[in-house]
Amino acid sequence: MEKRRRDLPVTLYRILLYLSRMRERDDDVRRLMRIERAVGVERKELRLHLQRMNESGYVNIHEKENKGRGGHPVLVYSITENGRTLRSDIGRWIDLSVRMGYYPESFFYLPSDD
Repeated sequence: MEKRRRDLPVTLYRILLYLSRMRERDDDVRRLMRIERAVGVERKELRLHLQRMNESGYVNIHEKENKGRGGHPVLVYSITENGRTLRSDIGRWIDLSVRMGYYPESFFYLPSDD
């Protein structure tokens, strides 16, 4: 899928879907780098979306005690219950859009699903 065709609902859905799937996994799979690879969203854009979703209460961000390679804080992202509800709502909207022919079926899947 081409990145330029993806829009905001699909981007948010993919991020929330990944965090929801990785909810029970190790903190390492919920770091920015891993999320970026899994959902196919560039790091700069991803950081912006995660920060805004954190401010809105859909995602929690917590800092680990250790530091990253460059001395920066290691942040771990987790979906909240409100985030799971938002993901479901956006998913229903995308499903409707797929049925109406606005989105191809592939919009529901993450690049990491391949």
